[in-house]
Amino acid sequence: MSIGGRILEIRKALGLNQADVASELGISHGALVNYEKGLREPPASVILGFAERYKVSASWVLTGEGRPDQAGLDETYARSIATAWAYLSRGGDGVERDALIKLGSALFQYLLEHGEISETMSQKILSLSA
Repeated sequence: MSIGGRILEIRKALGLNQADVASELGISHGALVNYEKGLREPPASVILGFAERYKVSASWVLTGEGRPDQAGLDETYARSIATAWAYLSRGGDGVERDALIKLGSALFQYLLEHGEISETMSQKILSLSA
């Protein structure tokens, strides 16, 4: 699959139309059509803008290797650790490294599988894992 094909795949998966994506990326509608059809290769600025805007891996857009959602994994992991830290340090005591890793990993795994986590589910995981 081409770079344009991967852009098309993400655009359709997100339910977006070409005109809106082109506008958000600051390119013409025709340019996006040409990229998606593989008639032209998008410049690096478009690939990076697309990856950042739609939270996909720029490396995946370029090569097709890895996972498209890789870009969001770092953010998800940071969110998991921050939530675990806040929960474990709420009493003012020191946080044990192993407990932080265990709880952060449980939250991260849940977020990977479900994308989001409700406050109720977060509290269940926190209380069961800590």
